[in-house]
Amino acid sequence: MKACIIYDTKRGSTTYFVKWIKEGFEEIKADLDVDVKRVNEVENFDYELFVIGSPIYWERPLKTVIDFLSSNGDRLKDRKIAIFVVCMAQLFGRHTESYIKKRYLMPLEEKVSGKLIGSKAFRGWLKKPNYKEKEKVVEWIRYLAAKL
Repeated sequence: MKACIIYDTKRGSTTYFVKWIKEGFEEIKADLDVDVKRVNEVENFDYELFVIGSPIYWERPLKTVIDFLSSNGDRLKDRKIAIFVVCMAQLFGRHTESYIKKRYLMPLEEKVSGKLIGSKAFRGWLKKPNYKEKEKVVEWIRYLAAKL
């Protein structure tokens, strides 16, 4: 089985999550061949699973990621899709989860033409990587692997 992690980033924190997702799949699902591409590098859609990620800037996913989903709907329609975002909203209290779902995940989920098997928001950082988030990534990968 083949998977492709597709993402974009501005300052590099999303790249950490992509690396952790790839490592997680390699550990948990050894028979899965995982490629990594930036949204502007994708030419081949010969994958069973696409994991698509974006950081959040100015309260929304990057336009490049939304545009990728919109313009490749036909190519993704028969594929399994997982979506993730990297954001700082987890700092804002008890309504955070519904806010993240509505403002950050839904704009991406609404563009998914394939079978959405999972979506997740991870907490980003401003200066130093938060390696505690890697545990959450591995937990999410276990969840996704069970759906493959």
